[in-house]
Amino acid sequence: MPYTHYAWAKKNTKPRIPSDERHRQKLNGFLTVDVQRGATRVDFNGQSTTEEAVRVVVLTVLVYLQKGFSQLTFLLDNARIHGKRMETGVHELLAEIAQHVALPAFSLGFWHTPSYSPQLNPAEYLIHEVRRKGLYNVPYTLSVQEKAVRIQNQLARGSPMTDLQMRRLLDFIARSKVKRF
Repeated sequence: MPYTHYAWAKKNTKPRIPSDERHRQKLNGFLTVDVQRGATRVDFNGQSTTEEAVRVVVLTVLVYLQKGFSQLTFLLDNARIHGKRMETGVHELLAEIAQHVALPAFSLGFWHTPSYSPQLNPAEYLIHEVRRKGLYNVPYTLSVQEKAVRIQNQLARGSPMTDLQMRRLLDFIARSKVKRF
């Protein structure tokens, strides 16, 4: 038989645990996941801006061009910094670089997942594992830099997803309502 009695208390009277959440140092991470190879790359910055996203995407493009890739597609969530302004900035910076250095021919595409659809973003699976294994249950005295090192070490161990899981996820993404630009 379910218990039907409730305990009532005045509003906002639960005990408060002191927190420095508002004043803590923050570090934004830009996580790149190579879904074919399972390789990851993370860049940390104090601010999450469109200009920083442009820099990270361009660096990633240059790395893969150097490895011989000619077709690159970026799957992005709906973060404010992942909009048309970022895409335009990426194309402009790559054009500027091409004036000084001979870049091989390549195609670059951007896919945007629908709002509130983390299941369509392979990075979300990695972020969950990194948080679970690298950031939860750690001493609160760790500095932001020490946490960044823990994240980099966690990502260096490789993707938590098997090749088959990644292939199935990519098939699911291809069948979904991902906007392709």
